Amino acid sequence: MARRGCLALWLAALPALAAAWMPVGDAVWPDPSAPLAYVQRTLERSDDDLTLTAHLALFRSSAYRLTVIDPGADAATPRPTLPESLQQTGSVAGVNGGFFHPDGQPLGLVIAQGQRINRIETTRLLSGVLYSDARGIYLQRRARFQDHPGIDALVQSGPYLVENGRAVRGLSAHDASQRTFVATDGRGHWLLGATRTRLTLADLAAALSTPGALTPWPVERAINLDGGSSSGFFFDRGSGVEPVVMRPWKPLRNLIGLIPR
Repeated sequence: MARRGCLALWLAALPALAAAWMPVGDAVWPDPSAPLAYVQRTLERSDDDLTLTAHLALFRSSAYRLTVIDPGADAATPRPTLPESLQQTGSVAGVNGGFFHPDGQPLGLVIAQGQRINRIETTRLLSGVLYSDARGIYLQRRARFQDHPGIDALVQSGPYLVENGRAVRGLSAHDASQRTFVATDGRGHWLLGATRTRLTLADLAAALSTPGALTPWPVERAINLDGGSSSGFFFDRGSGVEPVVMRPWKPLRNLIGLIPR
């Protein structure tokens, strides 16, 4: 009976093993204690050879805080590019922010450099709140978020991709697109990421919840940002080295940057 039980467990595990995300090449993770690091990570899913390539900015919240940049809603006004907007605020890295209406108005609450724009919205999509204050950086479910003075950077977005270390159930397995996301281990390690390849929300959640796939530490929480044609990424690699830039295909309403504390 013991052998039959072991066989049953092994057979039950086959689908999970078949769909494993594995790194391509000999990519090495930077030192987890490093305050900031850039990685381009390529993964391949074993059951169908789906490839995922992503730009990743790994950082510690003890060394960096978030800033949210809001260029405004007037599309007729010339706007700085994504790297220009981030560099002008002293950001060493950044990605595009949350969702917005066709007229440029943001979906949900945004706090950009202390200025409050719009309000908390309760639509199903906007299930999470990413924010920063003097004490640190936080990612919370909308229902648990408690607004308070001192928040100088905030974006309401969604859906949640990973919660309590597991991929969120019910995410769309259709509509593959480029994705932008934020993840944390809940212990001070954070990640801003953008995929160069198109994949579904369910695919991205599975990759983020796979140990060692997109982070050197276990992901405790992760949330989706506005993706598709809004997907953008910037990382300043230092003096004399070209920055890493993935440009969005359309003007953005807001951006999320990293500033040294």
